[in-house]
Amino acid sequence: MKKSLPNLFTMANLLLGMLALLYAFSGRYELSVSLIFIAMVMDGIDGKLAVKLNVCTHLGKQLDSLCDLVSFGVVPAAVLYNLVLQEYGIVGITLALLFPAAGAYRLARFNITASSSPSFTGLPITIAGGALASLVFHNHLYTTWMAPVFMGALALLMVSRIPYPAVKKGQSLNIVLFYFYHSAVICLIIFILAWKEMVFYVLTTYVTFGLLASLYRLLRRRQEAAISLSSGGDEIDY
Repeated sequence: MKKSLPNLFTMANLLLGMLALLYAFSGRYELSVSLIFIAMVMDGIDGKLAVKLNVCTHLGKQLDSLCDLVSFGVVPAAVLYNLVLQEYGIVGITLALLFPAAGAYRLARFNITASSSPSFTGLPITIAGGALASLVFHNHLYTTWMAPVFMGALALLMVSRIPYPAVKKGQSLNIVLFYFYHSAVICLIIFILAWKEMVFYVLTTYVTFGLLASLYRLLRRRQEAAISLSSGGDEIDY
């Protein structure tokens, strides 16, 4: 039972995603997105619980990725397609297909990459799916050109090499941080249910942070390279 407990949270993620998909097909988009948000919480719990119980398995890792692909790849794409993207014809269909495809590639790359880096490579599908789904609570955004552009940008960020900060699922937490983490999870559920409109801004801030941080590092490297070349030139002249 102890070994299966994290997988129960992982399966809860999948079941919530499937339920969200069914509600999306019936036109209950806000309820569908609310279920996606709660699935995000389940996704955050399973890995931490596996580490705490010392029951991390290859099966659990693969199961987690498959469930994430459904809840945060397929379902948000279906919600946005039914809500607005079908108006864009073949472009809307292409975006609805590319989004989960990019998420699948991102998950597969993560699963075969052994890294001790404190960051993710590419935007995590959980954040991408949550940010896309949260557009539902802002009809002044998804009824404009922003929806397809935002969806395409999220797909590109998932397959990019841009680093994003993360407390990874395999990362161990001491007992104080463990209880702090799960207290924060409870607060997050309350926040999600009470102020769903704010989730878009929270997740978009994370998306933007990775882009700005990468831009800063690029400019800094160029500045250092220019200084290095300038110093080398001075030495040669001397």
